[in-house]
Amino acid sequence: MRDRWTGTGVTLAVVSASLFLGCAPRAPEPVQRALRADPPFGSDPGEERRIAGAEGWLHGRSLGLGPALPVVFMHGVGGSHRFFDPQLAEFRGSRRVVAFDQRGCGGSADAPGGNYDLDTRVGDLGKLVDVLRLETVVLVGHGTGGQVVAHYAERNPDRVLGLVLVNPVSGNAEAARIADVPEPDFRPAIDRWLTTLLDGASPETREMVHASVQVARIPAMRAMLADAASKDLPGSLAAYPGPVLILAAPDESVPGPLRPGIEVRRLSSGSHWSPLDAPDAVNAALREFLRPVDAATGRRRRSG
Repeated sequence: MRDRWTGTGVTLAVVSASLFLGCAPRAPEPVQRALRADPPFGSDPGEERRIAGAEGWLHGRSLGLGPALPVVFMHGVGGSHRFFDPQLAEFRGSRRVVAFDQRGCGGSADAPGGNYDLDTRVGDLGKLVDVLRLETVVLVGHGTGGQVVAHYAERNPDRVLGLVLVNPVSGNAEAARIADVPEPDFRPAIDRWLTTLLDGASPETREMVHASVQVARIPAMRAMLADAASKDLPGSLAAYPGPVLILAAPDESVPGPLRPGIEVRRLSSGSHWSPLDAPDAVNAALREFLRPVDAATGRRRRSG
């Protein structure tokens, strides 16, 4: 029998009336099929979940029951929560770890009215943190997911006790060009861009990334490319007062200028998708980053 307490292989549908009112829009057919057997929300904090509501389905994983500070992971253009499987497996033994598909990606539904702008996706992150009752968190963003977590942290500094950005993208001119490519040419254009970013990736990572992008919907990817083209990431990081770590693959550029105190660490191998290609190095850097943050959180709990 599967272990429901640890969340092994279990999928859960989350219906939160307090945050999502009305009927959810119709999800893509593969998502509908996956949802039919899902039990109701609230039975166990360590299971996989889908959040449903007026804004559509958000599909992700919530694993682990340890006392350490929870960590929420956010993917980038055309990605999915599965890009963080090595990190979820590593850290679930000591803390809650959460990753989900942004709207229009993976198993999550399309956005009503095609609303994929950054503010809406930052709002999705906030609703997820609220419905899972995560009082304080560390946020990890990969690629354009860094824009989402940085904007949330800028607006909620008391709830975000640390930020880790893995190969963040900002001010990318090629992303800006692809965002405006006509629809018949869009997928070939983004495939060529991804091929460049996948230089140095393992065959498994290449296969996973291309499969994920084929599932992602074009309007969602256009919005994420607009994030990559934006130059406001350094401004959000400057406004956020907490600790920030940036992990960069060997050939990745680092956005700037960065405020004093932000640590930049260059990884020795892998592609843009470092969480998959260099999991040991990423996990080691996360452990080192979390150690003092966890200690400070523990001291605050004891004194409070």
